[in-house]
Amino acid sequence: MLENKELFSESLEKSANWMLTQLNADGTINPVEKGSIAYYKIPWALVMLGKTREANTVIKWITDESLAPDGDLKSDKRQKFHLDYYTYPATWTALAAQLLSLFDVSYKLWDYVSTFQDPTTGGYCSRAPYNKDKNNLQDANSTAWSSFVGLHLGKVEEAKKAAQFIQTIYKQQPDFENFFYHYWDPKEGLVTVKPDEEPDERFIRMSVREDKENFLYIIGAIVTFLAKLYLITKDDKHLQLAENFYSFILRCHPVLYSTESCGKLCCASTHLYYATKEKKYLEMAEKFMLALLKIGEPDGSWIRGGKPTISSTAEFCIWRVNLLMLGDK
Repeated sequence: MLENKELFSESLEKSANWMLTQLNADGTINPVEKGSIAYYKIPWALVMLGKTREANTVIKWITDESLAPDGDLKSDKRQKFHLDYYTYPATWTALAAQLLSLFDVSYKLWDYVSTFQDPTTGGYCSRAPYNKDKNNLQDANSTAWSSFVGLHLGKVEEAKKAAQFIQTIYKQQPDFENFFYHYWDPKEGLVTVKPDEEPDERFIRMSVREDKENFLYIIGAIVTFLAKLYLITKDDKHLQLAENFYSFILRCHPVLYSTESCGKLCCASTHLYYATKEKKYLEMAEKFMLALLKIGEPDGSWIRGGKPTISSTAEFCIWRVNLLMLGDK
């Protein structure tokens, strides 16, 4: 049972109430000028909070503004992250639509996302659909998160191929005790040299030693996906791989507990607990959520770039709902 259940419930209510103040009656979200592509996380959070009518209205705004005939979410307001991991916004929107039985939306989005999977490696391309005549750079984050969402649409075979891709990346790590490299070039293999145009080594790898944000949410996505896949297949290799990646987190510099990565790591811990019933994972889930709440605001929001961000706030609502629900199982 959760030791901090009351705290998590109270904080969730604050965050939900704050988030609702940012929504407009027509489904737009403030600040509207950022475009609907900035708000893809909100519908799933609203569904989890029981605000299905609001979720439906936001999805309508997103699809009216951005959904192309081929299923792509097109926007000239995509930021770097959403260009580097192109499928990410579509997967969040597809999942929320699927939960609302808006299959015309969810499957259209998924049909486009599915074009990013390399039929040979099983990995998902980072920036554009797979094309046998092009580079097809792939990464663990796009692969894990796309496959996690795909499971909700019954895409189990595709997910198994993706898990094999993640296993391949894991086996090719030169020093997993200290580093995790998460990009893959189908022609060259694991990417261990930073591209010249990237300002930081963290673009291609994370470190257990560095005292700064290391984008460890990527491992949270990997572990969450593998734990979900294990629940479906009962194949121990998926659970073992999830636990191998989780061990990397446990070696990380304590600065981790002052970063937003704690959100997806709480999610990963929660799902590992649900899959294994091992209390240590529930304890870690609570530890990550307590750390996340510590860097939040009294009104239930989180700050990014000096301003409250509804995107992070929405995501962290989902992880608390998961924790409160699965932590009692």
